[in-house]
Amino acid sequence: MNPTVIEILTEEVSMEIFLRGLLPKILPNNYALDENCFIRPHEGKSDLRKSIPRKMKVYPHFGYPIKVVILHDQDSNDCKKLKAELVELTKNNSELPVLIRIACRELENWYLGDLEAIEKAFPESKASKQKNRSKFRNPDNLQGFDELRKIVNGCSQTGAAREIPPFMNIENNKSESFNQFLKGFEKLLSM
Repeated sequence: MNPTVIEILTEEVSMEIFLRGLLPKILPNNYALDENCFIRPHEGKSDLRKSIPRKMKVYPHFGYPIKVVILHDQDSNDCKKLKAELVELTKNNSELPVLIRIACRELENWYLGDLEAIEKAFPESKASKQKNRSKFRNPDNLQGFDELRKIVNGCSQTGAAREIPPFMNIENNKSESFNQFLKGFEKLLSM
C-alpha cells in the first residue's frame, strides 16, 4: 500500500455516498477506500468550513504524508470567490497538497452530465431522451437537484448518489466541473 493518505472533506453525506460509487473507478491500485483514502462528510457548508482549519492544523502531525481534497457545492455563490474563501481556510504553516473543487451548481449537476447513467439507474426516467435538449448541453448551468427531480420522479439526494455513480461514464461527462474534479484528482494523486 502507498504510505500517502488521501483525506476527502465533503459538505454532506450524499457527496460521500456518490464518491463511494465513483472512487473505485478512478483510484489507482495502490489506494483503497477506508484504508488510505478516507471520505469525511460534514453536516453542511458551515460545519465543513469550521472543520477545515482544524484539520489542516492536525494533519501534518499524523506522521505520514497526507493529501487533502475539499468538495463544496457552488449553489448561488460566485465560484472564484468561494474557491478563494476555501483556499484561505486551508492556509497554515504546513505544505500539504490540497485540491479544492466546486461542484457547479450542485452535485446533481454532475449526474446531469451523464443522462445515460441516470437512465440506467432509473430506467423509468427515460433520461437519455433529454440529451438533445439545449439546456443539457451545459449541465453546470442547471439547478441540479430540481432538474433531476423533473427527470426522476421521487428522486432523493442520497438515492441518486447511491444509484447513479456505478453507471457513470467518466470519460464522457458533459459537466465541466465534474471533469475538472477528475483532472485535479488525477494530478493530485500523481504528486
